Amino acid sequence: MAFKVYFPFLQLQAALQFLEGYGKEDITLADLEGNSNSLWTISPPSREKMIQGLLDFSAEFTVVLSWSIQRNLTLGAKAEIASDKLTFGLPEKTRREIATMMSGKPLEKVTLETVYPYYIKAPSDSLAKPIKQLLTDCRWENITVSLVKNVSEEGVREWWVLNQLGKRYKTSEESLELFIFSDKVSPPSLGFLAGYGIMGLYASVVLVIGKFVREFFSGISHSIMFEELPNVDRILKLCTDIFLVRETGELELEEDLYAKLIFLYRSPETMIKWTREKTN
Repeated sequence: MAFKVYFPFLQLQAALQFLEGYGKEDITLADLEGNSNSLWTISPPSREKMIQGLLDFSAEFTVVLSWSIQRNLTLGAKAEIASDKLTFGLPEKTRREIATMMSGKPLEKVTLETVYPYYIKAPSDSLAKPIKQLLTDCRWENITVSLVKNVSEEGVREWWVLNQLGKRYKTSEESLELFIFSDKVSPPSLGFLAGYGIMGLYASVVLVIGKFVREFFSGISHSIMFEELPNVDRILKLCTDIFLVRETGELELEEDLYAKLIFLYRSPETMIKWTREKTN
C-alpha cells in the first residue's frame, strides 16, 4: 500500500518525526461506504422541529462525528474497542442549505467544511485520537452530505450519503477514506510487565535476579567449612583405612575409625588442624 502525506514545509519536521515510529505494517487504509447502512426514519413533527432548529441562528447547532475501531484482544491490546468523537458548530450558510434539503427542495449536496479527521491513531487503550501532525494547514478534511429519497410502491425511503472531498485515492463512488496508525504492543505473555511501564519492568528484572542470587548463596555458611577445606589428604587416608578394614572384616576397628571421622566433622577446631596446608 503506497502511503502519501501532503502538508506544508513548516509541518514537515513534526510529520516525519511522527512517521518514524511506524512501519508499513502498522498503517491501515479503511475505505468506508458513503451510503448509510440504515434508512432515516423521522416523524414529520420531528423533521419540522429540526428544520426550525437549523434556521434559528440565535441558538447553536452542532454536528458530532464519532468513530470506533475494533481490534483483536489476543494480539496484546488493552481494549477491544477504541473510539473518540469530534463536535463542530455549523455555520449559518451550511445550516440553511441542510434545512433546504430536508424541506424537499432541489439541492444535491451540502459541504461540511473541516469536519473529517483523515488520520486516526489507534493505541492499545480505548481512546483513538486524530493525528494533528499530518493535517494540512492544521485543518480537517471536507465532506459532502446529501439526503437521498426513493419513492416506490412500498412508500418513501430516505437515507444519508457522505462523500469525502479531496480523497488521496480517487474513487467515483461516495466513500470516506481513513488512515489508521496502530501502535505496537507487547506480546500477551509480557502484558503484565508492560502494564507497569519501564519502572515495573526494571523492578521485575531486579527482583528475579535477586531471587536467583539469594537462592544460590542461601545455606552456603553451613556447607563452606566442608566444601572449601584447604588440604584433605589426611581425611582421605582415614576414609581409605575405613574401607580397607571393612574389607578385611575387622568391624571393631572400623567402628573406631568411623567414630573418629564423625568426631572430625562435629569438631570444627579439630577439622581445621587436620586440614591445614603442609609446610616445609
